[in-house]
Amino acid sequence: MKIQLEYDLLSGQFLHVHSGPGKQNDKTYGSTCLQTVQTGDLCIRDLGYFDLKDLHQMDEEGAYYISRLKLNTRIYQRNPNPEYYKNGKVKKQTEYIQLNVEEIMNQLKPGQTYEISHVYIGQDQKLPTRVIFHRLTEEQTRKRRENQALKEKKKGIVMKERSKRLSAMNVYITNALSDDVPTEHVHNLYSLRWQIELLFKTWKSFFKIDNCKEIKKERLECHLYGQLIAILLCSSTMFQMRQLLLTKKKRELSEYKAIYIIKDYFLLLFQSIQKSTQELSKVLLRLFNLLQKNGRKSHRYEKKTVFDILGVVYQYTIFHKKAA
Repeated sequence: MKIQLEYDLLSGQFLHVHSGPGKQNDKTYGSTCLQTVQTGDLCIRDLGYFDLKDLHQMDEEGAYYISRLKLNTRIYQRNPNPEYYKNGKVKKQTEYIQLNVEEIMNQLKPGQTYEISHVYIGQDQKLPTRVIFHRLTEEQTRKRRENQALKEKKKGIVMKERSKRLSAMNVYITNALSDDVPTEHVHNLYSLRWQIELLFKTWKSFFKIDNCKEIKKERLECHLYGQLIAILLCSSTMFQMRQLLLTKKKRELSEYKAIYIIKDYFLLLFQSIQKSTQELSKVLLRLFNLLQKNGRKSHRYEKKTVFDILGVVYQYTIFHKKAA
């Protein structure tokens, strides 16, 4: 089975939590979540949810998106010199010029980025967007191809040679203006999608949601429902504490460390709720002080943190991913 999750990274609000069959198509589910998209949102989706119709609807709603581009998706530019019929109409087949993505990649040096600000995506839909090409370094390319080889062996698939060659490059698309999201910030913003991977890691590590004995469907549903309630309470507390620590102390909380600590406090929180509001406040204050002392994000690495990246643009960020 799969658990589909959509949440707002800034507020920590869960917008969609849905369980369904493991064979359910992610792309189809992504279309059902469009009702939560609002003007000014920034939506980040994994490639499994890539759908040109969804991106077009986000654009129509006044929302923004940043997405990787599937390698088989065609990219066009308007032809400055199209051909015309005698009645003055443009010959449709000459209106656009298809870009040679592989040729663009070969012109880039490892680590180099190149943007084309006005292109159209898709053979039929022609979605207007910005496209950013980023050639991976030789080390990044080597690691990606090693992972692809493992994936081919594990799933018994064979990638096309063109796809293997193009794997040396990331291609991003976004409808955000370059004044709001400069080219050099696009990759960092898209990398925020890994936050949902960290969240799912806590689900598996601390709540063992991916491990279950062979039981009846009804018992499984009850077990899963209980685990999701615990996860929701734990995550909601974590996001509130994270915001408080940032506001009061200008420090960033590690989601992984925080959820580990909060889960250990569940029994105390449950007991204090049964007593009084004052008792609950005391326990929450103790928890906050503990998180402040032991739950801060490590700065041993040079990578930008979530709030460093979100400081670039102040928009709501929505994530889509699945937990198998």
